[in-house]
Amino acid sequence: MRQTYRKMLNLYWITIVLTVALEYCIHQMEGKPGEAGLLGTLLLQAVGLAAITGITEMLYRYRKVQSDDLMIITGILYASSIIYVNPTIGIVPAIYIFPILTSVLSFNKKRILAAFSLTLVCFAVMYAVTPELRASMQPIHVIGTLFLYVGTTIISLNISVSGIELLNNLRIATEAKQELLVKNVIMDKLSKMDALTDLYNHKTFHEYLEKLVEQHERNHLALQLAILDIDNFKKINDTYGHWVGDIVLQRVANIIKETVTPNDFVVRYGGEEFAVIFTEKTIEQALRITEQIRQKLSVTIHPELDSQAVTISIGLHEYVRGEGKEALFKGADASLYSAKRTGKNKTVVQSRRGNDPKGV
Repeated sequence: MRQTYRKMLNLYWITIVLTVALEYCIHQMEGKPGEAGLLGTLLLQAVGLAAITGITEMLYRYRKVQSDDLMIITGILYASSIIYVNPTIGIVPAIYIFPILTSVLSFNKKRILAAFSLTLVCFAVMYAVTPELRASMQPIHVIGTLFLYVGTTIISLNISVSGIELLNNLRIATEAKQELLVKNVIMDKLSKMDALTDLYNHKTFHEYLEKLVEQHERNHLALQLAILDIDNFKKINDTYGHWVGDIVLQRVANIIKETVTPNDFVVRYGGEEFAVIFTEKTIEQALRITEQIRQKLSVTIHPELDSQAVTISIGLHEYVRGEGKEALFKGADASLYSAKRTGKNKTVVQSRRGNDPKGV
């Protein structure tokens, strides 16, 4: 819209020069090159037109006024001043189509009809108060001028209807595209996230782990994997019901998310099992975080479990260059199995040799 107003104002400025030049040429062709005061009259007219356009320019530039009505009124004043100064030039009354054409930019039927009505009123007033205009126009000329106004208005209305339809179609297409984009984002999230815990799911875990292993091989990125499993979770479901089990899963997921750093990747791997991929950390730092998770859970009371806490067993393994994704996962899984087998509620770290689990 701002560009449209800018272009219209530029058109008004250009038309001032063209109008003065055209009137001068017409006087030359009529054989009145030496008519007294011609240049002064043309200069005065140019100043008047520049004043009208300049006021509109200042309102637009400094007051940020961007009004269709202002542009129409500017066109009316512009055309009226030209007709008043040059009433004897036959084509001058046609200048009143200018405000009608300007109103098309609003794509508003009422505004176009208002511009047409204002044009008729102004032409009638100019015809009544300007004897030279009446003398220069035969009845057929008046009828032709009115037909010109009517024809321009009809064309403007048709353009407006087409423009409105185009804008509506564009709006509908834009809304449909936005709706599709939102649906795609939602579907993409649903395909990657676990609905219960709002963590990444099993599929996304493997995709992300594979990429991180590739980065490690290229850039020696520090990488550790922890697999976490809630102890005796089947007993919780059997004793208190699956709905309580779901609440416990959500609390465990929240504690894990709150404890890890933004560079870590938390997953609900399946059932009561979670996984955390640690990046940019030493094995000691990853172990410290997993222990914080385990200790927080061990003191978190669950009212649904008769105010008891749940414990979690953790297997932690550090990636060794060249061993591959499967070996990393098997190492963490073996550590988890060792934690479960040796008393639960502990973290076991797989050594770099891969066969010497160490419990914490």
